[in-house]
Amino acid sequence: MLVHQKMKFFRLFSVWYHPNYTGFFLAGLLVSSVFLGIGGCRPERFVANAGLELRCETDTVLFDTLLVQAGSITKRFKVYNDEGRNILIDEVYLAGRKLSGTSAYRININGSPVNALTEVELRARDSIYIFVEVTIDPNQQNTPFLVTDSVVLRSGNRTKAVQLVAYGQNAVFFNDSVLDCNLVWDNTLPIVVYNSVLVDSGCTLTIREGTRVYFNKNSSLFVLGTLRVEGTPANPVRMRGDRLDPLYRDLAGGWNGIHLLRGSIGHRIENLDLRNGTIGIRVDSLPADADSLNLIINKMRIHNCAVVGLLGYTARIDAYNMLISNCGLYNFLGDYGGTYRFRHCTFVHLNSGFQRGYPVFGLSNRDYNNSPSPTRLELENSLVWGGRSNELVLDSSGNGSINTYLSHCIIQSEIQRPGVQLGYSNPKFKNPSDNDFSIDTLSPAFQRGVDLRGLHGGRLMTDLIDRPRAQSPTLGALERIE
Repeated sequence: MLVHQKMKFFRLFSVWYHPNYTGFFLAGLLVSSVFLGIGGCRPERFVANAGLELRCETDTVLFDTLLVQAGSITKRFKVYNDEGRNILIDEVYLAGRKLSGTSAYRININGSPVNALTEVELRARDSIYIFVEVTIDPNQQNTPFLVTDSVVLRSGNRTKAVQLVAYGQNAVFFNDSVLDCNLVWDNTLPIVVYNSVLVDSGCTLTIREGTRVYFNKNSSLFVLGTLRVEGTPANPVRMRGDRLDPLYRDLAGGWNGIHLLRGSIGHRIENLDLRNGTIGIRVDSLPADADSLNLIINKMRIHNCAVVGLLGYTARIDAYNMLISNCGLYNFLGDYGGTYRFRHCTFVHLNSGFQRGYPVFGLSNRDYNNSPSPTRLELENSLVWGGRSNELVLDSSGNGSINTYLSHCIIQSEIQRPGVQLGYSNPKFKNPSDNDFSIDTLSPAFQRGVDLRGLHGGRLMTDLIDRPRAQSPTLGALERIE
């Protein structure tokens, strides 16, 4: 490189020093600039064994509770050189792997996917990144357990350690399988579903109180037999995606949902909290027996589904004390007809990240295979509310009948519907930004319902969270107690 620079200089100098030019001054500038350039080709000097007190962005990298065998997100932290000289960090390593040969953690040191590295360059007043991931192996514990390690940085005789902390949770895994007939899931350990599972015809899946069920991306619970969810108000069954870290745990579409297949009947759901699916619960087709129901729901919350919270295709669904909130397209959609009866239910969409082009509540009697689809809706003591001008839309374009019975409801709508005695006043939810859809003081929904406590098998004696209902009850799923 030096020879090349000198030859270039002499060729240029011969031009500027031509007798026809008065170029001594310019030539002098050229000489200075070239030799400065030559000096700039010297390699940067990095000081090893510097004994520098390194500064790290944090002293602890903390991972929330992770299901065993499921990898974490990648976290990162910076390491700073606050001095005016370039240094070599003599050694960066994952302590557990260096000392024992094993670790649940993996690190990447400034782009190098290794668990130990020597002579790591760190320029003056600059920084490097260290990335951390963890995958926890199972053990015999039922409760969450602590998994720790540390990243150690050594500069001369000085060391700096950043602690790595994660909580692991053992689980029972099901992967792309037909479940054993008459299986029971309980709350001993979380249930994790990969690549979907099926409850076969003639079989029942019972899910006991307090059970936590986590679904991997694109996974579903398909039911051709019968589903029984037996949560309690104090210990509901919980279903959601398997990414529990803060970045992903509240994202819609983390898993597919429950799909009750055509021909299946007798499903019962009590005290279920279902979140962040694509379609929360899909119910296919009227039962063969006209007197049977596909699904009875009591005390269920569905929240933040990417497409629909509860979807019925020509289905028969009875629901009590149900709250469906903030789903991407519809909170509820009944399509191709069916019979839907909702009592003390709340359908609401406020303060979410979705840009909606559809109403909270939709019902259609569209013809299926050119056959008319009779449609029946009963909506009592309920709330249908959101940010659009019409949040309850009835599509009567099919050839089948469409009958509605609305009683003691508040509905966000520009269309005056028979039976909506309370008009279209804002129900004044307490704190929608925090997903608190109980009603606030002076709400028009307070004490405006009809007393249904002695009907429907006593399901309406208490509300969604088991508070007693008044003789003049609050509308919606949640009773207001003064």
